[in-house]
Amino acid sequence: MTWRIVHVCQSEKMQLKLDNLLIKKMGEDYVIPLSDISIIVAEGGETVVTLRLLSALSKYNIALIVCDNEHLPTGIYHSQNGHFRAYKKLQEQLLWTQEQKDKLWQIVTYFKINNQQDVLSMFEKNIDCIQLLADYKDHIEFGDKTNREGHAAKVYFNELFGKKFVRLTQQETDVINAGLNYGYAIMRAQMARIIAGYGLNPLIGIFHKNEYNQFNLVDDLMEPFRQIIDVWVYQNLLDEEYLKYEFRLALTDTLNAKIRYGKETCSVTVAMDKYVKGFLKCISDKDTSKFYCPIVSSVEWS
Repeated sequence: MTWRIVHVCQSEKMQLKLDNLLIKKMGEDYVIPLSDISIIVAEGGETVVTLRLLSALSKYNIALIVCDNEHLPTGIYHSQNGHFRAYKKLQEQLLWTQEQKDKLWQIVTYFKINNQQDVLSMFEKNIDCIQLLADYKDHIEFGDKTNREGHAAKVYFNELFGKKFVRLTQQETDVINAGLNYGYAIMRAQMARIIAGYGLNPLIGIFHKNEYNQFNLVDDLMEPFRQIIDVWVYQNLLDEEYLKYEFRLALTDTLNAKIRYGKETCSVTVAMDKYVKGFLKCISDKDTSKFYCPIVSSVEWS
């Protein structure tokens, strides 16, 4: 399992050297084996990336996240051929029934609200809000037809970050939203590369169906992992005004945090991999016994 997340800031060039990433910066060369890397985060508009390197990143199933002038992720480059039986996997994915998708979305939504409830409990928030989330969690229908997820999200964010907090995904004007969006983008990229590695097409989701979204399945499956970022932001950014470089580095490193998944403690990246395996087990064998909720309240920062 690859684990290294490489954060590249203001380099002149990134290129391939044998089977290594070569970074040229201020007259210095930095060499990192591609086999050690899961994600590269690139900041700085002057960086040149060679086509040979991009081809190698695809071969090694390494995600490349590109950031804008505000240091916020704006694009993800990832492998389109992460599995040797990609066509067979696509055929199988297209045969998922609506009943299967609705059941899985019910489970994923339960996981998400369960973690939101745990986060509020961690920080000793209002007991009535915590109980309300518990009630939402216990009354999720197939496919979440009554939108318990949406109702829970409003209660959760207002209680965690205050009644005046408004969740924004674009044109962030505050450090809280900037931190959430940065961290979510890192989680999204990791989930995308794991999904590609199992031969799944990220376009075809179980709930999200936006025709303009290339990552519908990614956005479905990452929902119970978002709260890891929520915890980090709450613990570190409430009194800050700007998403400084050291904060961006720390958010990138949340993938190496330790978390409980099933009966073991592992990195967030490993938990994501096991989670996707469990998801596929649900599809193929109708077996939910290996599909666990990542326990966000157990998180330990690296």
